[in-house]
Amino acid sequence: MKIAIIGTGRIAHRFVAEARTIEGLEVYAVCNPNLESAKRFVEEENIPFYTANAEEFAGEVDAVYVATPHQAHYEYAKQMLELGLHVLCEKPMTFLKQQAEELFALAQEKNCVLMEAVKTAYCPGFLKLLDVIKSGCIGEIRDVEACFSRLTPTNVREMTDLAYGGSFTELATYSMLPIVKLLGTAYTDVWFHAIPGANGIDVYTKAYFDYGMATGVVKAGLGVKSEGQLVIAGTKGYILAESPWWLTKKFEVRYEDPNKREVYTAPFEGSGLRYEMQAFMNRIAACGQTKEAAEKETLQCANAGLTPEESIWMAGVMEQFLAERKLDGDAFEQQKKDVKIWAHRGCSMAYPENTLEAFKAAAQLEGITGIELDVQLTKDGAMVVIHDETVDRTTDGTGKVQDYTLDEIKQLKIASVEGAITQIPTLEEVFVTLKDACKNRGLLINIELKNSKIRYEGMEEKVLALVKEHGLEKNIVYSSFLPESMRLIKELCPGVQTGTLASSMEKCMKDALAVNADALHPWIGGFDMDQEQSRQIGDMPVRAWNAEEPFFGQSRQLKEKDLRKYAAFGVTDVITNVPELYL
Repeated sequence: MKIAIIGTGRIAHRFVAEARTIEGLEVYAVCNPNLESAKRFVEEENIPFYTANAEEFAGEVDAVYVATPHQAHYEYAKQMLELGLHVLCEKPMTFLKQQAEELFALAQEKNCVLMEAVKTAYCPGFLKLLDVIKSGCIGEIRDVEACFSRLTPTNVREMTDLAYGGSFTELATYSMLPIVKLLGTAYTDVWFHAIPGANGIDVYTKAYFDYGMATGVVKAGLGVKSEGQLVIAGTKGYILAESPWWLTKKFEVRYEDPNKREVYTAPFEGSGLRYEMQAFMNRIAACGQTKEAAEKETLQCANAGLTPEESIWMAGVMEQFLAERKLDGDAFEQQKKDVKIWAHRGCSMAYPENTLEAFKAAAQLEGITGIELDVQLTKDGAMVVIHDETVDRTTDGTGKVQDYTLDEIKQLKIASVEGAITQIPTLEEVFVTLKDACKNRGLLINIELKNSKIRYEGMEEKVLALVKEHGLEKNIVYSSFLPESMRLIKELCPGVQTGTLASSMEKCMKDALAVNADALHPWIGGFDMDQEQSRQIGDMPVRAWNAEEPFFGQSRQLKEKDLRKYAAFGVTDVITNVPELYL
C-alpha cells in the first residue's frame, strides 16, 4: 500500500520512521503548500515524490495521512475522500460534530476508510487494559480519570494560536479516549474549568463528564504539570496506569486489600504509531472483502481503536469546549501591539552573522531599534565580534578564538553574498561603521559579552573603555548569560544599561534582581509572565531572542512572519535574524 503524508511537521517525521517497520506499507509522497518544505522533507527522508498540491499524487497512492495543523484536518480529509483515497487523520479530526458526521458519511459513500489517529487506542497495553476491565474484576465502573500534561514552550503553535491552540484542543483527545471507551457517548452533562495563560489560551483545563452513575474527568495541561496517570475506579477495585499511561506498557489492578495486586505488562514498540498504521491497513483490507469479513473487522474496530461514533462524540465535545471558552478580549488586542525590533547579529539571514555587511544592512532599516552582537577576546586581548567560542562554524579556520592573535584571526575567511569573502570584525570596526546611525538616529547596540563559558580576564573594562572612547555610552546595552559580569559592569559604570540572558523568563528575572539589571533577555519560547511577575519587573524591557530562525546559508525554514503575538506574553522587543521582514 502506498501512502502520502500531508504536512511535514514533527509527527510526520515520526510517521515515516514507524511506517518503515510495517511490511507492505510505503510512504510514497509528501505534500506541503510550502514546496520548499516538502522538498526538504523528501530529501531528508528519502521519499520519491513531493508536491504543494495534494491532488497531484491522487492517482499514485492508496491512502493519505493528514498531519497538518489542526484547523486544516477537515478540509484535507474531505478533499482526499472525495478523490477516493483512504484517510488516516491526526487528532482532533475536526472541531465540529457536524463536520465529523459529514466526513464519515462521505467515507461510507466512497467506500473508503476514515480513521482518527489516536495511537493509544490501538496499542497492545491499552487493549489489554480494556479486556481486563471487561472481565469484571473491578466491578462496575464509577469513575474514569485521565491526565495528560507537558510543559510547552510559548513559541509553538499550540501556545499561540488563539483560535485552535491550548491545552484541551491539543491533549484532551487522549484523555477522553478511556472515558468514551469505558463509559460510552451518552453523558448527561459536561462542564469545563480552564485556566488561561497570558494570551488567554488555556494552559490547564479540567473537564467533568456526568454519566449519572459514573463520572469521567479529563485533565489537560500545556503550562501546568500534573501526574499523567489513568485511574479507573470500580465497585470491587481499581486500575492504575502510571504516567505516561497513553504509552501503555504496564498497569495494575488494585483492591481493598493492599497486598493484593495484579500487574499486567504489554509490548510497546517504537513511538506507538505502527499499531494505528497496522489497524488502518487492516480496515482498508476489509473494504474489499466479503460482507461477513467486513462485519468482523467492524466488530474488531469497536474493541481496538475509535469507532466513527466515538470520533464524532469527541468532535462534539471539542465544539462545546470552544463555544464555552471565553478568551479575554484584551488578548486579541495584545496581538495587534507592535514590538520593537532588534537585528540579531545584524541581518543575519541575508548576510553572514556578526559581519560588517550584516550590521550595515541592519542600520539602514527604517524603524530598527537596535543591533545585537557578540564579543570575544583574542590571544592578545583584542575585542572581536563573533558568537561562538571557536571559529569552526562561521569561518574557514578551526580552534578557539582565544588561541588566535588579532593578526591571525584576520586571516580567516567568511563566505558572503554572491561569492564575496569577508572577515571577523573588531568591535572598534563595528563602532566606526555604526557611529553615525547611533548619533543621528538613536540606534542602539546590544553587546553580549561571551564570558559564560570562557571567563575572559578584563573583558568588561576593555569594552567599557572602548565605548567611552567612541562616545557611545548612551547607545549601548550590555548583556550576558553570566550575571556576575553584569554586576561588574554596573560597579564599573553605574549609569549603563544591562540585561540578563537566559533560556527562561524565570531565570532572567532571578538573575536580573540579583545584579540590579535593567532589562530581561529571555529565549522567545521560555517565558509566560503571570501577574506577580509583571508586578516584579514593572517597566523593564523584555527583549526576547528567537533562537529557531535560519542564519545565512542555512536551508532551515522561517517558521513565523509576525511576532506581535508575543506582546501578549509581555515581550516589548524581539531580537531576530530577519528584522527586514518583521519591520
